[in-house]
Amino acid sequence: MRNSGLQPSAIGYSALLNGGQSRWKMILSTWSEAKVAGLDTGTMGCSAAIRACSAWWHAAEVLSSMNWFRIPADRCTYNAALHGIRSQWQRASHLSRTVTPDAVGANTVINACARAGRWAQTLAQLEDMAVIHLETDVFSCSTALSACGLMGTWAFACHVLAQSAMRKIHPNHVTMGTAVGCCGGHWEVASDLMMGLPELRLASDLIMCNSHLGVCAAAGRWEVVLETLAEQREADRGHGVRDRFQRDGISFTAGISACEKGSQWTWTVKLLEMAMHEVPEVTADDVCFNAAIDACARATARAPAWALLSEAERSVEVRDVSSLPWALARLHCQDASVVLDVFKDVVTVVRDPKSLSPKRWSLMTWAFAMLGVPVASHEVFREAIMTSLDDFNIDELSILSWGMMDLDATSGLRIQLAAVREMGRAIAPNQDWVSFANSVLGVVWAWNFSGCLAMRLARQAQAVLAQGSREMDRRKGTRNLHQEAEDGPCATRGISREYRDPWVVLDMSEVLVIAKPPGWEVYDGNAERQLADYLVNLQRGRLPILTDLKHGCGFIHRLDVPSSGLVIAATTYHAWYDLQFQLVTGTLLREYLVLAHGFVYRDPNARWSTIAALLRWSDDAVAAAHGMGKPSETRLRVLGHVTDPSGRSFALLVIRIVTGRKHQIRSHLAWKGHATVTDGKYTGPQTLTEDLRLCARNFLHRCHLSLRRGTVCVEEHHVWQPLALDLVEALRELRPKDLAAQKAQETWCSSSEPAEFMCTEGP
Repeated sequence: MRNSGLQPSAIGYSALLNGGQSRWKMILSTWSEAKVAGLDTGTMGCSAAIRACSAWWHAAEVLSSMNWFRIPADRCTYNAALHGIRSQWQRASHLSRTVTPDAVGANTVINACARAGRWAQTLAQLEDMAVIHLETDVFSCSTALSACGLMGTWAFACHVLAQSAMRKIHPNHVTMGTAVGCCGGHWEVASDLMMGLPELRLASDLIMCNSHLGVCAAAGRWEVVLETLAEQREADRGHGVRDRFQRDGISFTAGISACEKGSQWTWTVKLLEMAMHEVPEVTADDVCFNAAIDACARATARAPAWALLSEAERSVEVRDVSSLPWALARLHCQDASVVLDVFKDVVTVVRDPKSLSPKRWSLMTWAFAMLGVPVASHEVFREAIMTSLDDFNIDELSILSWGMMDLDATSGLRIQLAAVREMGRAIAPNQDWVSFANSVLGVVWAWNFSGCLAMRLARQAQAVLAQGSREMDRRKGTRNLHQEAEDGPCATRGISREYRDPWVVLDMSEVLVIAKPPGWEVYDGNAERQLADYLVNLQRGRLPILTDLKHGCGFIHRLDVPSSGLVIAATTYHAWYDLQFQLVTGTLLREYLVLAHGFVYRDPNARWSTIAALLRWSDDAVAAAHGMGKPSETRLRVLGHVTDPSGRSFALLVIRIVTGRKHQIRSHLAWKGHATVTDGKYTGPQTLTEDLRLCARNFLHRCHLSLRRGTVCVEEHHVWQPLALDLVEALRELRPKDLAAQKAQETWCSSSEPAEFMCTEGP
């Protein structure tokens, strides 16, 4: 038209604007040209320009220009603007308040808030629709439910369903599937919703069942998952091929995940076999195989795990590069040639830092560190991780820290600062706070163990844990009725050697130090007498942590059933995470008195000796020290040497643990050739028979604890507990070899506090 000397009119520009669709650059140029030419494209043209904008700020700019040129905006224009800025929920909410929206605009705002995970604002918008007499529909309710699902607010999701029923809105499959998916961690609610489907005249479909299976799997309810899969199997048999209820990969992945969390490795393997053979359209992937291998590894069923690994390498067309190193680490592969070959293959594949996600980098780093390969010193791994460090989240940084504790100080500080940055950010909508807190503790533990913990990381972690745990107490309704005495913490009972029943040695309101008798289990339900039941029977108020297995029923650490000594318990989440922080930073001190076999060398120039051997678990579930496994450290001090009537030599030791691995003291001492007395797992049958004549149980007693309480003025508390009568009687049967042994024997057979606990200087 221009080449012909014709000037386009406003109608021509409007036609071009409406026909431009997604060519937003051309649309904005055309719209600006019409404004310069003084042509009025009208509301329709402006709405077309707004709809064509790919970026929200361009849509906002066009809407702002309309006000400048005094072009009236109608509901179509506002709806187009709301759609354009839907990624900015705050702007969308503000714009919806400037004009009364219609149902389309209101649903757009609800969708904007839902996509941002703002469930409170989503529900407020839903209520506003009722106030201005806008009809809510299934789409509105489903969108609001999706926001509740992102934040895990299942109670509000049920509220939305109830409000929908009051407004006579009949939910469809999408709505109910979304509602079931909102019930993360509350499998009972999800099951109730599934049972209520017949009343709504809805049949369960694949999406809803998979949502239900996912919720039950996340809660570790493997029995419910297996029952649901069995019902699906029966439904398949009762219908034809066309009408059968088909299971897919998500169904089996949820089942395998649930059984893996429940340590049901046999069912994990069976479900994997069903996925590969009974349902031809289902292809088992890395996730299924890795979950099954992990379940077998946890149960120390190594033969089935190796068979699964071989099957995975044959069946899965494209295995992730981190899967094989991870599986070898979980199975404690001791073939150095195999590990080295896998490492060489990985290095040739991952030379590009962006070739793997941060999760894969962290898993591989951890796996090779467990296998004894120092990847931190390898140029490819170090450079790849350092260049992509900004992309790691807190979970990945926790795994990475465990695998790269031998980094140089500068690189290690960069990882710690990245962790500080991630702690300062908001938790991701799909991330559980407990998982986030465990990752924070993992990062702190790794760098404290390496001796390079930055003060900035420690302070940030402590602040984040304190804030989150207080919120957890508030949300769960923790109410501790016991008030601390005016003169501070007090012992509710005196020193006793009877050890028939547990008792509270130190009472600090939110923190209790309890004396555990031999034969009592801390928790888990494998023994008749449970320390967790004793803690509940104290009736200290409404304390949800006492039944929370994820938080150890309030206990900070454990003791083996035959052992005796002090155990710390917290009655609030805030106290529990505070003590966990002390545990990972080494400020919570744990010391034991142990009677060990043989003559233990005493270095005259050092007060403490250190055993820093890695630990792993073999087929019989017994920890053993090897050149690969998890880093562990035990410190010991020799009090003296004694002999029994038959002439056998023993060493009386004070043990201080830096890490708290399963059977750490017993396995470390056995690795050094000095197994504890009456320890059937780490001594031979003949030695055990001779030990039983001396002592009827394992001679291991947690005698001393040191912990800190307070925020402004930190106060350190030391608690010690003398030996039980049976251990005292066994100790009196021994003959000291020197003056030091005689003094130690007299002290520990009396009720006075040993001199070595009068001060707690470091080793």
